[in-house]
Amino acid sequence: MKKTILFLIFIAITTFANGNKTMTVYKSPYCECCENWINIMKTKGFDIKVYQTNNMNEIKKKAGLQAEQTSCHTAFVDGYFIEGHVDYSAIEKMLAEKPDILGISTPGMPLGSPGMEQDNIKQHYNIIYVKKDGSQGIYEKH
Repeated sequence: MKKTILFLIFIAITTFANGNKTMTVYKSPYCECCENWINIMKTKGFDIKVYQTNNMNEIKKKAGLQAEQTSCHTAFVDGYFIEGHVDYSAIEKMLAEKPDILGISTPGMPLGSPGMEQDNIKQHYNIIYVKKDGSQGIYEKH
């Protein structure tokens, strides 16, 4: 838990040093859908720093994520994690409200979520929040 808090403090300091619209994204070098999501976030005004890694599990563990809360890429902004294909509306809401959570996640890779668009197919999915004690709840429904 202490490692998770220190890791999030590091991310927060890095983010504030570069302005509050800087997002750091960790992704596999082979994932195209992650690139699609990153490009969407760039259109929303984020300055994105991308780090490619083959050890995504270590990043997710340091962020405080449990296996059922994960997706393909992990981003950090303003001291929060953003896991997977999270809609901008949820990110905007989180950054405005600054809830006492570790971050938000779209578990899995639901079709129709940002970066996962395919032939107008849109699965229903939830964006969840994750608290510091590991508990979770629904943040937004899509």
